[in-house]
Amino acid sequence: MAPNRRTVNIRGREYPVLLPSLRDPRLHVAAVLLTLQVLGQTVLDFRLSVAQILICLATGALIEFGYGFFKDKVIMWPASGLLTGNSAAFILRVPGTFHGQWWSTRGYWIFIGVVAVSMASKYLIRWRGRHIFNPSNLGLVLAFVALGPQYTEPQDLWWIPMGPWMIVTYAILIGGGLAIGWELKLLGLELGYMVAFAIFVALALAPVPDHCMIASWHATPICGRELWQILVTSPELLIFAFFMVPDPRTVPDGQLGRLVFGVLVAFASVLLIGPTTLEFWTKTAILASLVFLCAGRFALARLLEPIEEAGGVREGIRRMGWAAPGAVGVSLLLMAVLPLSAEASLHSPEPAPELPDGSTPKLSLTVGAAGQDIGSWTFQRAGNALPPAGGTSPTSASGRVWILPPIPKVTIPDNVHAFDPSLDQATANSWAHDAVLDLMIESEARRAHDMTMAGQGATGDDALKEFTDVVRQDISAGKYVQKTYSFDRVQLTLFLPKFSTQARRLVGVTLHGTTTLVTRDASGKVLSQQTLSYAKSWGLAGDTDHLVLVNDYTDLTLA
Repeated sequence: MAPNRRTVNIRGREYPVLLPSLRDPRLHVAAVLLTLQVLGQTVLDFRLSVAQILICLATGALIEFGYGFFKDKVIMWPASGLLTGNSAAFILRVPGTFHGQWWSTRGYWIFIGVVAVSMASKYLIRWRGRHIFNPSNLGLVLAFVALGPQYTEPQDLWWIPMGPWMIVTYAILIGGGLAIGWELKLLGLELGYMVAFAIFVALALAPVPDHCMIASWHATPICGRELWQILVTSPELLIFAFFMVPDPRTVPDGQLGRLVFGVLVAFASVLLIGPTTLEFWTKTAILASLVFLCAGRFALARLLEPIEEAGGVREGIRRMGWAAPGAVGVSLLLMAVLPLSAEASLHSPEPAPELPDGSTPKLSLTVGAAGQDIGSWTFQRAGNALPPAGGTSPTSASGRVWILPPIPKVTIPDNVHAFDPSLDQATANSWAHDAVLDLMIESEARRAHDMTMAGQGATGDDALKEFTDVVRQDISAGKYVQKTYSFDRVQLTLFLPKFSTQARRLVGVTLHGTTTLVTRDASGKVLSQQTLSYAKSWGLAGDTDHLVLVNDYTDLTLA
């Protein structure tokens, strides 16, 4: 006897009710992704808000529920819609959203649009009763290509330094991915992709060691073996390999077809990565590889059909006839193309991720009012800077001796060292010394009302203006302020850029302690004295002999 079917009567119509099942693999995938989302909101520092996640989940769920209710006349648990929304939220980021902004709805229209387009592709782009593309994959790629880095960014390839929580993350990713792959008989596809990707990246980079990727979380371009390691071990790549590529509805049905499909997606990933230099486009290229292979999977299934039906590789190859050696030849030719693709990036201009709108700054080849070329201008200015010819004679000279307050040992946090491994203790100590020296120069410049001296310790509209403004105020008020410092803690700190999270992170010197201000009138009489707490972060720049204060990083968001 058939079990009673759950139904709901609405205005005289019976609507079947389809509830979730614990055996549904989509729930297993959702459980892994939601666990990672929780880790991302707590310890992995995802630049994604809870509100943005809920927006994606609600959009996907409402679209699928509405489609089932109005078209199929059923009331269903929207498992696919929730999974699509969760996948989109996991990878999609909007510049300007920072970790800890739990209820930020920044870019809500982008999240809604991506999920809506993803769900629409599932219902509208179909072939033989099956949707062609992985829904969230197609929606994300279209968003990244159409909107670019000004409005969107994929999740970083690197998350946090290796530690206990990163080990837990890898365990969940790999363990959950392999378990679900085994359950869905997609393990061959997953392993085929990962192994082939590692091999293809090595083949592409070995002849082209100068191919590099610029990432916001790394101080210098990532090249060669380091780039291979970053790509192959990236948790974001594992998300793609274990939870996006192996979609049972958008891959071939046969085991051989699935294995070959995974290998071809890996090949397409590496081929598309080749011309890219910015991490944004590297991640977009990896995602786009699945779009292309999903579009061609029916042709792939037809090509492999003789082997699948023959029940053995040898018999299948015999049935393929001349197509078999042709396929081998094409495969070898395609592998030879990988280094050429990687070399293509060497012929493009150096990217400038610092610009939030994705544009590249233009460098003029002429300087000065007369429009001289750079070489002539440099030669002329260098000649003018030389002292006049003639004899020399002794003359008097004088100089300042700066006495600095004691500087504690500089702390280098793990995330700073991971961002720039070249920042050793000696470099950190030198930066701290120069920062304190610059503050002493600015203190004396304020006491002496000396604008010229102020320019010796700071530069730029940010740092220098802060000091010259107070000098002007003192001059206007007819007072003289002596500022001294005492420091109890100094460290290097990693910050996110103010205008674009795709730009490189910023390393500043953070000083903690107290500052004492003694105010005198023109006769030297003390008018007031106060001691205040001091906690500021400075960005420095300049030559190696003396770095000067350039930017105040105090109000920036920690990376």
